[in-house]
Amino acid sequence: MTDHLRVDDSAAAPASPSPLARPSRLPQPSDIIDGPLADTPLPLYLPADLREIERASAAQLPPHTLMARAGAVVANWLYGQLPALATAGRQPVLLLAGPGNNGGDAYVAARELHRRGVLVDVWQLAPPGADDAKWAHAEAVAAGVPIRSAPDVWPQPSTYAWIVDGLFGIGLSRPLDGPAGRLVENIAYAHAQGTPVLAIDIPSGLGAASGVASGPVIRANVTIAMLGACPGLLTGEGRDIAGRVLVATLGADDALSAAASTSSLSTNSPNAFLADLPQRHHASHKGSYGSLAVLGGHDGMIGAPLLSARAALMNGAGRVYVGFVAHEAPAWDPVHPELMLRHAEGIDLAAMQAVTIGPGLGTSAASAACLSRVLALEDTPLVLDADALNLLAAEPALAERVRSRTGPTVLTPHPLEAARLAGCDVQRIQSDRLTSARTLARYFGATVVLKGSGSIIDNGTHAWVNTTGNAGLATAGTGDVLTGMIGAMLAQGMPAATAALAGVWLHGRAAERCVSEGAGPAGLTASELLPAMRAELAAALRRAPS
Repeated sequence: MTDHLRVDDSAAAPASPSPLARPSRLPQPSDIIDGPLADTPLPLYLPADLREIERASAAQLPPHTLMARAGAVVANWLYGQLPALATAGRQPVLLLAGPGNNGGDAYVAARELHRRGVLVDVWQLAPPGADDAKWAHAEAVAAGVPIRSAPDVWPQPSTYAWIVDGLFGIGLSRPLDGPAGRLVENIAYAHAQGTPVLAIDIPSGLGAASGVASGPVIRANVTIAMLGACPGLLTGEGRDIAGRVLVATLGADDALSAAASTSSLSTNSPNAFLADLPQRHHASHKGSYGSLAVLGGHDGMIGAPLLSARAALMNGAGRVYVGFVAHEAPAWDPVHPELMLRHAEGIDLAAMQAVTIGPGLGTSAASAACLSRVLALEDTPLVLDADALNLLAAEPALAERVRSRTGPTVLTPHPLEAARLAGCDVQRIQSDRLTSARTLARYFGATVVLKGSGSIIDNGTHAWVNTTGNAGLATAGTGDVLTGMIGAMLAQGMPAATAALAGVWLHGRAAERCVSEGAGPAGLTASELLPAMRAELAAALRRAPS
């Protein structure tokens, strides 16, 4: 683990614990990784990988050890969050137990809280089926924990201090229905009325690999992922559903290290790109930091390439040219007169260190001709966005020219553009964002940024899930800003993958900075990102190795 990870000590024992309480720190490794995830490189695991890690770790330990640790982690963390009424045994905690190991974790947590003098109710969706879960259930019963079947009628929403979701874990592969669906809908009602929810491993109903909820789902304030985190917690709907994500490694360090050494999936963080950030030197000039051409701007859409170009200028590119497809285009930019504005055909593309094309490009014959001219650059790094991607989807010959390029290429589709490129619908893309990004990356031989909540960056061999950003980015023009940022990184000599990683991460951090300063998320404009983005770039450069 890196120095950026910290141990959550909020579960330390109170000054006057209940006489029934056990020591807060059990004699097992049960530390919690508590980010911030955006600054911390975190391996991510698909459900099958986590099951193998669990199997390998459990083989080296006495029976039931991992479940005992998991339940203790839940109890330790939750005890530190309970209001005074609950720790005094006057307001209960509700724990929901399914038939699998998530239910077993809930039984252990209920037993530990009960021993500390906390009132607990355990609602059982079905009897335990797994061996570990049967053991945990027997231990809870022996300790006097009240366990009953989940009722059909929900009590008053303020009845419980917290709700713990131990219904279904990472193996769930179907929408919840029947009694499980009704119970989850009741939990959703209580949560909407203000009762906080802690999910074990993953909120029930959320796809662990996809971040998709295809039916009823529990929305959590906090999710504690056991052993490692699945990508579904951080992409698609997962970021809204999972809440704050913590990771409990349960002392399985050897198994986790072995799995991480071969993993091709992780979060995006500065560690992935800081070494490639272009440093500034006294003995340099504007040519030292590359020339970038930004092409697009059909009639009525000239603002899009201007946004991209302004972002590129403020992201460190030495010279930025803007080439418009529109015949009636501005001769200069009054906001940034440093930009050099031309008709697209008037820019010497061969003299550029990188070219971006697509913002406001349109799909006319002139637009296609502009893209064809760009694709004649065999070796120049390119960023293809917006209508450039729509043209690739509509004209297979252009797509084939991208595939045959020798130079670095970055594609930055949003889900609809990705669907057009893949020849499917948006639902198919969003149902498996990781596979969608990987398929496009390998087909085009490019680095792909599949935009959206938890953007996926994939270079064909490794995928990163980005955890910066907020809802302020859901407004026109922010994608154009990102295109310019990545183009500027390429013009300054960064490799395609790290240019994309840096651009996406800084783009999200700029939105976070804006919101923290009171601009947005509602009403945040793309232009407001630019000074915040420059500030985040400066902060990153201070952290980068010389």
